[in-house]
Amino acid sequence: LPWTLEDMRAGRWEKRPCTSLHGRTLGVIGVGNTGKAVVRRAAGFGMHLLGNDLVEMPGSFLRETGIRMVDKETLLAESDYVSTNCTLNETSYRIIDRHALSLMNPGAVLINCARGPLVHEEELINALREDRIAGAALDVFEEEPLRPDSPLRRMDNVLLSPHNANSSPEHWQRIHQRTVEQLIEELERTGGENNR
Repeated sequence: LPWTLEDMRAGRWEKRPCTSLHGRTLGVIGVGNTGKAVVRRAAGFGMHLLGNDLVEMPGSFLRETGIRMVDKETLLAESDYVSTNCTLNETSYRIIDRHALSLMNPGAVLINCARGPLVHEEELINALREDRIAGAALDVFEEEPLRPDSPLRRMDNVLLSPHNANSSPEHWQRIHQRTVEQLIEELERTGGENNR
């Protein structure tokens, strides 16, 4: 859409080749609450679904969505789209690095709306420059805000947004509500001992 909008605003009526999501494979790394929400939405488009997570998935979720849980290498090799949805910790830091990118097929697109450091940004830039993957959609970055001189800003095969995926008033309200709930839970758990 950004590219067709640019064409239209420039007065060009140019039909660009598109890809149907139906029948394509989405690989989701991190199938927690957010990952499950992504999977459920993708299932509605008729996508084949692969998942990778350290936690075993409930059978009801597997049956509901048709997702197949696989190792990370299989997910990367078989996916048309790879979506990172895991939390950032010692096991997920730069989970998408040179090796992971080398396993992806050349027509694949990487999507990261979770945490910037899940992706080794410089190695992603190299993979995009060398056409080892088709593209990337990034809402988060290793360093935020994204540097003005970042090559990602000039790449035609990259869709960027400024850590904006959670920027609806409804989402902010949920975050604030959950923060208050967690604070109360912690105060109740500790008996208010730390509240001096």
